[in-house]
Amino acid sequence: MAVATPPDYTWPMVALRFDSPRASANNAAFEVKRRTIPTVVGLAILLLWTTAPPGQAGLNGHGVRGSVEIHDPSTIIKCKDRYYLYGTGRGILSKSSADGIVWMDGPAVFATPPAWVKDAAPGFNGDFWAPDIVHLNGRYCLYYSVSSWGSQQSAIGLATNPTLDPADPAYQWTDEGIVIQSEIGSPYNTIDPAVAFDAAGNPWLVFGSYWTGIYLIQLDPVTGRRSPTHPTATQLAYRNAIEAACLFRRGAYYYLFVNWGSCCSGVNSTYNIRVGRSLNITGPYRDRNGVDMRSGGGTLFTEASGKFTGPGHPAVFEENGQLWISYHYYDAGAYAPWYGAYGAACFDIQPLQFTDDDWPVLPQDWSAHYQFEADARDENGQYYGLLQGGATIQTEGSRGRVLNLNGAGQYVWLPAGVANARTFSAVVKWNGGADWQRIFDFGTDTTGYVMLTPASADRRLRCDIRVGGTTQTLEWSQPLPVGVWTHVALVFADPHAVLYVNGTPVATNLAVTLQPYQVRAQTNHLGRSKFVADADFNGQISSFRVYSRALSATEIAAPVPTIRQPTVGATFWPGTALDFAGAAVDFNDLPLAATQMTWRVEQIFGGTTNLVWGPASGIREGRWMIPANAPTNAIFRVSLAATNAAGRGTVVSRSLVLGSAPGPWSAYYPFTSNANDASNRFHGTLMNGAAIINDADRGSVVRLRPLLSQPYVNLPAGVSAANTISGWVKWSGGNAWQRFFDFGVNTGRWLFFSPKDSSGRFHCAITLDSAHYVRVIQGPTAFPVNEWVHVAVMFDGQQGVLYTNGQPAAINHSVNLLPGDLAATKAYLGRSQFTVDPYFNGRLDAIHLHSRSLSPAEIFGPTVALLTPGAGTRYAGGDALAFSGYGLDYTEKTLAPAGLSWEVELVHDHNASPVWGPLPGATNGVFTVPTTAPPTINALYRVRLTGTDARGLQNSVVTEVPPRLTQLALSSVPEGLTLQFESQPLTTPTNFATIVGMHRLVEVPSPQSLAGSNYHFVQWSDGGAAAHTITIPATNLALTAFCLSPALQGGPADDGLTLSWPDWAAHWQLMTATNLAPPVSWWNVTNVPHPQGNQQRVQLPLTQPQQYFRLQSP
Repeated sequence: MAVATPPDYTWPMVALRFDSPRASANNAAFEVKRRTIPTVVGLAILLLWTTAPPGQAGLNGHGVRGSVEIHDPSTIIKCKDRYYLYGTGRGILSKSSADGIVWMDGPAVFATPPAWVKDAAPGFNGDFWAPDIVHLNGRYCLYYSVSSWGSQQSAIGLATNPTLDPADPAYQWTDEGIVIQSEIGSPYNTIDPAVAFDAAGNPWLVFGSYWTGIYLIQLDPVTGRRSPTHPTATQLAYRNAIEAACLFRRGAYYYLFVNWGSCCSGVNSTYNIRVGRSLNITGPYRDRNGVDMRSGGGTLFTEASGKFTGPGHPAVFEENGQLWISYHYYDAGAYAPWYGAYGAACFDIQPLQFTDDDWPVLPQDWSAHYQFEADARDENGQYYGLLQGGATIQTEGSRGRVLNLNGAGQYVWLPAGVANARTFSAVVKWNGGADWQRIFDFGTDTTGYVMLTPASADRRLRCDIRVGGTTQTLEWSQPLPVGVWTHVALVFADPHAVLYVNGTPVATNLAVTLQPYQVRAQTNHLGRSKFVADADFNGQISSFRVYSRALSATEIAAPVPTIRQPTVGATFWPGTALDFAGAAVDFNDLPLAATQMTWRVEQIFGGTTNLVWGPASGIREGRWMIPANAPTNAIFRVSLAATNAAGRGTVVSRSLVLGSAPGPWSAYYPFTSNANDASNRFHGTLMNGAAIINDADRGSVVRLRPLLSQPYVNLPAGVSAANTISGWVKWSGGNAWQRFFDFGVNTGRWLFFSPKDSSGRFHCAITLDSAHYVRVIQGPTAFPVNEWVHVAVMFDGQQGVLYTNGQPAAINHSVNLLPGDLAATKAYLGRSQFTVDPYFNGRLDAIHLHSRSLSPAEIFGPTVALLTPGAGTRYAGGDALAFSGYGLDYTEKTLAPAGLSWEVELVHDHNASPVWGPLPGATNGVFTVPTTAPPTINALYRVRLTGTDARGLQNSVVTEVPPRLTQLALSSVPEGLTLQFESQPLTTPTNFATIVGMHRLVEVPSPQSLAGSNYHFVQWSDGGAAAHTITIPATNLALTAFCLSPALQGGPADDGLTLSWPDWAAHWQLMTATNLAPPVSWWNVTNVPHPQGNQQRVQLPLTQPQQYFRLQSP
């Protein structure tokens, strides 16, 4: 299988491939609106797929997958609950989807062109352009254009069909002839038709390209042809390079989208989408500044950003009250040989948003973060890079893992789309040396680039951007400092550029009007120049970050939080745990403490956002249980906020929608005695002589030796939905197209990895329909023979990455399929879906399959395991909590104790704090649980074991130890008094859970009033003082506080009365009154009582006929 190679690439090529290893050579090509488009190819070796949300009832705006290559896509329309669209190509191309996410190719509309086409468009070559479709008067009306490149001899035709379902017996396209036609000298060019409806429901057709611009005619609602009663063509917009109009109504306004610029040159296409609006369908249409679109007006709606270059040919449709926009773009990650450049034409679907003043917007707020933990992976999962020339990742004291470039041929390759941004930021340590080294250099060659050098010829930190022979410069008055970590940032705003050093702007040039997307970059490097005479960068890079928009000065110096869990594309399932984890660094990559991080979980449902967990500070990871009754159409959003010492803050978030099954899963085949899955989920079967043998290097492995039989391992079909597949492979060589694994349905729908394709290189491929397209990731070399190689493959719905022995071997940035999309019914190790292919000859071991798309650290970082504390362990105050564990590197060698480190955190009520460790260099130990802790039962200890391998890669495992609880019953005599537990007031009687072994303070406030009487503490049932500490026992405990209201006793005495009361009320005041009728007047008795026994006594004379006495508490 030949691989097309673009210029200036020595690493494995990335592209899309449409020809199968078994497909015929006469697969139909299609033409991109004026130019023939063959197929594309790509390479790689670890397969990883990240799970994107499955299809739901209606579009969900999570990107499209499958067969997405098309130019000039029509409006998307539904028929029988299936989505359809049509596009430029031979016979008019069609695609359909059951869920609006995974798309399949369908039959062409015309087997042969209508007879009138050649006369209307003499240069027509068989490729129909830019169709649009609408349902009108009980049938589907497809409008299409015929023309030739640069010609005004064009026509718009109409074809109709009662259904769009090719399986329906009524399916039959009928050509209705010409709707409108243009000749040389006509005021317009009749291509790019699009249908719109006015407020009364009348259909209209907007069309036009170049010449005098965009025009509008009314259609007959019955026939779908040009209205005979309203034949006028009205001009709506004009500019020299304008076409691909789209018209729709929302509220009081009609909106007109048009394309400015040129198409059909891959990433060199200059297409951008403009918009204006009007209160009338016939105009005038004005942009946001009030400029008439007939006079060149048009507000920018979207332009090249990231991999989405040359966006064009928009269409708007509505579903369930939501407007959606579809459009094509030139994928900067997919090499297109027919253009001689990157940029295969694909389509995308996004929700259409509007500003408060009713202007449509399409946010392009993306970023790429390279943290160099293990390789040049984009932490945001879109723009994976490759280390080149022996570039290495090392551990550095203050910054952790960093990229090391030695100035002698080492650099990093980044994909083309990453250059189409407005902010570039890096934390670098330059070792000095020759001038004109590069921190980065993005472009095509020496005629077009944007670059940043630490020192120009006159020793200045300098940025140049060069487009079309024009160079604009931004520079500091001095070079980048040598030998110190320095943050540098470059911002391209409108219409100027700003250079920052350590968060401070050091240079601004108002004359820099060029933008990086205008460079049309195809080769992007960190550390390497487009000029071969320039020296390579000598130093280290801690991080490199790219942002689609121009960051403000505050944002440049703001911290950078990163959510590691949940991963991009993660889903939720009611009743399961939502695990989250992350980290944060300041803008200069210095780590922030956990206390500077705050987590929260929100539920978005029915247009309302509610906080359901948090805010929680002081933790780097945690878990929240999703309620079992969580709405299935809700969205859960996990947010991490980081705040630095300067008070600047940044918030990042990750949203989860409903998944198709509870939680992630994995399968592991150790091949110890059979093909059973160690996770006890997907047990396999050894077939036709596949044998478990003892290998001198790896112990028990499965041997597949196709001499007299055809041995393989049969796995349950469910494993084929794994997004990451890895394992050890020892290939004995032989013929091409053997299989390490092959998952699929038949010879047209599969995913496989072969150690040798027809070109002699290892090869991974995936397709839903091999007759139309195949996504290929092809290794750069032959696969090693007779040696154990660790192979891993990852797909995330956007790209495929292939690894060998822990390093990325190849990447295809346009693998927009997931293994789960195949709905495979067969899963083999060692066998192909194609009966003519040879069986695998070799040995396999330690096969891992994961439902998630794993990061390199997860695949190749150390595996750490906790032996104790085990499942079910609970703690009590004072317990000796034993821990033990071990670690293995990815080659399954045991980590030395020096590679292990232990920590214990106390987590309670959304707060976490370290309480023990870190303890390095130990495989086991003991932590004594304190007997004092916050008075909550929502307190658990989190024991963490971190393993670090020889390359500095780290992974951690955490176990949570909940408390052992018992019931504490507190009561009083009399009931209803107030007691205190750990200073918290409680009304008796009360019963609650508390943690065994903890020391807790119980207290009786004394005296206190109840129902008009005053009560004093007498004793606790355990004999303790009014306030005393108890130790919570393992069994239930009941405590009672006894309190009394003092009794006043009286008796006759000589010439008077003797009163007495208990000694414990000696400080109470004796009072008297002569009448109890309200209002009562009480006054103090001044006679002094005297102690007698355990009583206070006082003798009083009786001076009134009636006299009353009482004791009053202080």
